[in-house]
Amino acid sequence: MELIKFENQDYQHLGGITLALGEFDGLHLAHQKLINETIKYARENNLKAAVLTFDPHPDFVLKKRPYQGYITPLTEKAKTLAALGIDYLIVVNFTEEFASLLPEEFENNVLGKFDIRKIFIGFDYRYGAKGRGNSESLKAKYPVYVLERIDYNNKKMGSEGIRELLTHGRIQEVTKLLGRYYNIVGKVVPGNKVGRKLGIRTANINLEEDYQYLKKGVYAVFVNIDSKRYFGVCNIGHNPTINYQKRPRLEVHILDYEKDLYGKYISIDFVEYLRPEIKFSDPESLVKQIEKDIINAKKILEEV
Repeated sequence: MELIKFENQDYQHLGGITLALGEFDGLHLAHQKLINETIKYARENNLKAAVLTFDPHPDFVLKKRPYQGYITPLTEKAKTLAALGIDYLIVVNFTEEFASLLPEEFENNVLGKFDIRKIFIGFDYRYGAKGRGNSESLKAKYPVYVLERIDYNNKKMGSEGIRELLTHGRIQEVTKLLGRYYNIVGKVVPGNKVGRKLGIRTANINLEEDYQYLKKGVYAVFVNIDSKRYFGVCNIGHNPTINYQKRPRLEVHILDYEKDLYGKYISIDFVEYLRPEIKFSDPESLVKQIEKDIINAKKILEEV
């Protein structure tokens, strides 16, 4: 897959494309259905399949909601789209100036730069200043496929609902909506070695991408290292018992793993929320609780 940072130039040389429009934060099952329809039509008609998205998220630029990160940061979004079979990921830099474009200006100045044979959008897709553009205005210029609303628990399946679930630790529901485990990728960096002193080694993860805020606490996780999967217990929080951290950190204890991980990128699949973060009266009580967490996590992960 080729990643294209959109600039004001002609892209007709890419040839005929099908184009899915949207932010696609999370790439949940409804997003995947739309992407798959985009790819299917492209393959059936000897075209290339493309996605056009915005970065940063328009909600953050327009201050529609507080900045709390992304379910799938752009790097991870690109990996997932490539795995699904997309040929081109077109990323438009979203600014307040860009937000002021009228629908017809977006059509001419952005869409018009490509040889678009068919557009694929969700039922509630809007574009242009104040969201004046919609599926009907697009249909005036292009063949358009509109994905009908897909519900989960009588609510629209969408990124907003997944963000809410993540902030409440409802990880198993998130897994159902994504069709995969919620995943975070980060680099292992040196910590304060508190876990080692307690006899329970942990890997401290530096998050180079801005991930959606998660509920603080302890999780049962799968840890992926060099294409191998291990059981793990992950903590997101401030380490209130020993060595309090003002900024929340992510650290994971990997079961049956003793190798040095410093400098390595590891991938963490969140399976189930175990408990909130607790301030214990002494280190011994903390160790006993972690030992219980390990037993609980192992039982959960063995049964998945």
